[in-house]
Amino acid sequence: MKKIWLLPCTIFLVLCFSCSKNDKLLSNQGLKEVPVFLLTPDILSEYKFYPLENKLKLTYKDDQLARITGGFLPIPTVTELSYIFTDIIYWDVNIVGDQVKLEKKSSSSEILFNERHDLWYNNGRITERRIYRSDQPVSRYKYEYENNRLKKEYKYLDDRLSLERTFYFNAKQNLDSILYEYPYSADKVVEIFMDYDQKPNKLKNLLVFEDFIPRALSTNNYLKMSRLYIDDAGVRSPSVERKWDAQLFN
Repeated sequence: MKKIWLLPCTIFLVLCFSCSKNDKLLSNQGLKEVPVFLLTPDILSEYKFYPLENKLKLTYKDDQLARITGGFLPIPTVTELSYIFTDIIYWDVNIVGDQVKLEKKSSSSEILFNERHDLWYNNGRITERRIYRSDQPVSRYKYEYENNRLKKEYKYLDDRLSLERTFYFNAKQNLDSILYEYPYSADKVVEIFMDYDQKPNKLKNLLVFEDFIPRALSTNNYLKMSRLYIDDAGVRSPSVERKWDAQLFN
């Protein structure tokens, strides 16, 4: 009888351990690299090129994300800043309970950074992000969900609302569009995501960086994005498009 009584307890303990492991924040899902071309178009256009071979490298400790290596380093030129992708930039990731802290560092003693990101989670979903940079106001992001999907993002600069984004999804759980609204203007921006492939999105739910939105929100990979600008009179300007080759997601 004693052995029969112990069996349910053993099963319960095994299940609890399995659930605890799976519920870890930023757990190791087998993703080791993130190609830079997956970042938001705005980030890449700022650097004026799309480096396909450059990748962020993810390192894990105790089955949780511990470091992200790689980043763009600004290099002054005669006329403007130029950017190079380098592995001397890395982010230390510190996870305590439902809070994640990222600190930007350099493996070179000649290069110093003063940037930190604080993230708060609830039931495995990010609810708030704060970005601290020595030369800029504090950026704060608040996130709201609907049917377990991201619905709203509010961006604040020094506690003043500067941007509101609304996310819309299709029946296949892929991002359909994003509406940008500004409290100081009636102008709007709409981004539409199209031509999804049937391959699983390796970046799904990895929202450790704001730059991973919108790519990390969908089940599959979008191959085309169109951006529309709408002024306060409802007049649309010509759309801007960007496309990705399907082979990039093999």
